[in-house]
Amino acid sequence: MPDSVLPLLTSVNRADCIDFREAGMEAKVTNRLGGTTELSALTDDYALWQYTISSQVEMKLLPMNDSTNIICVVHTAQVPEPDSHIAFYDDHWQPLPTTSYWPSLLATRNQSSSLSTLHLTLSPEVSSMKAEFRKETYEMKDENAVMTPTTETYWYDWKEGTFTLR
Repeated sequence: MPDSVLPLLTSVNRADCIDFREAGMEAKVTNRLGGTTELSALTDDYALWQYTISSQVEMKLLPMNDSTNIICVVHTAQVPEPDSHIAFYDDHWQPLPTTSYWPSLLATRNQSSSLSTLHLTLSPEVSSMKAEFRKETYEMKDENAVMTPTTETYWYDWKEGTFTLR
């Protein structure tokens, strides 16, 4: 994995976390900013990093066919509301075009331009993803602005090389 995927961690940090996790130890290291990063979950095809106190990174190996996989990486910032960014890579960590693997989700987000954040959650057990679109609307009540949050939840399953809406 190139440093650009997890820029706060050195290659030694990443290797240490994997070694600690596989040894049944707490997989925490000091990152380049002096904070703590933890590898919270690790399986053959999934990793969950508590990247900083306010962000996490999920990685999932997704099958394309019998011999080819791609890597899905979801970065989520937790403050003030969760907001995610997704990227896809081939098995040599070369970036792939995002729209090739989840065009329906992008179309949904683009049609709903008033939606302010997107929170993605990968499933470690199966190849699926939960997408929560959040928006906030404000209205005046008794001379005070009142915020009303709205969440729209969608589930996507990995089928035939793309995430498709359930």
